[in-house]
Amino acid sequence: MNDSRYTIGELARISGVAVRRIRFYSDEGLLPPLSRSTGNYRIYSDADVARLQLIRTLREAGLGLEVIGDLLARRLSIRNALELRLQALEAELTAKRRIADCIRTTLACDEPTEADLRRLWTMTTLTQTQVRAAARRLLDTASAGKTLSDEWKERMLAASTPELPAHPTPQQIDAWNEIGAMLTDETFIAQTQAEVNGAWPEEFDAAMYAEASDVISAKVRQAIASGESPTSSAGEALAREWLDASARAMKREPNRDFLQWHLEQYRQHHARSVRYQELLAILRGDSPRTAAGAEWLWIHQAMSTLFKQ
Repeated sequence: MNDSRYTIGELARISGVAVRRIRFYSDEGLLPPLSRSTGNYRIYSDADVARLQLIRTLREAGLGLEVIGDLLARRLSIRNALELRLQALEAELTAKRRIADCIRTTLACDEPTEADLRRLWTMTTLTQTQVRAAARRLLDTASAGKTLSDEWKERMLAASTPELPAHPTPQQIDAWNEIGAMLTDETFIAQTQAEVNGAWPEEFDAAMYAEASDVISAKVRQAIASGESPTSSAGEALAREWLDASARAMKREPNRDFLQWHLEQYRQHHARSVRYQELLAILRGDSPRTAAGAEWLWIHQAMSTLFKQ
């Protein structure tokens, strides 16, 4: 079978693709010419015609040049390439829906102000992916040098990463912007790392600590719902239970020194941690008063009464 040869002009006429576009694909390595003429003109074959049609189809499907190059080099299957494109489209649609929701929320105001526009601009430039990446970076930085299982780290990431509601209120938009600023603030990251270094000694058992924290949080929520005072006998019992459990996780003795360490950590880091939990509660559609900060305020008030005899 004869294999025809084409100049770049002939290939452009056959394919309907502009000469400068073919030249661009050639220069990018997607469509290298079969050979060069004596006058150094590019020469293409029938196979190149088919390759060019595939490139055009893939570009019309929205695939990037790098992905197309991997596909043509057999480093990527058509299925993988289309899956990548679908993921990109879904992310793009999600982002556009989020922008539409923000505009809709802004238009719900009788007279949108410049402050509303600034809020809208920040909201549309901070994506869910960026916030998740920032939360992971914070966790990785804070836990650097610590022996933590991937399962525990993913659990912590899931608990601390905010999710933007489908139809956010102005309050939720503000919470999203504030928490995004916290996650990307170098001072906040450094303070969190210092907090973790102070709280997690070498022998710290993260899984044991997390389990004990979940247990005591549930009991404190029940005590608060029942109207128990932190200074009651029930409060003292829960305070001792938490002191003992956290001491076991940290390989410490549940004595006065350890209690003072707890109270000092709470004094230094409580306000920032509580604010973060309040923002998460707002984004979940809960009242900030239901955030975990209320539980830890209660238990530390209860702990303050220990060893006072």
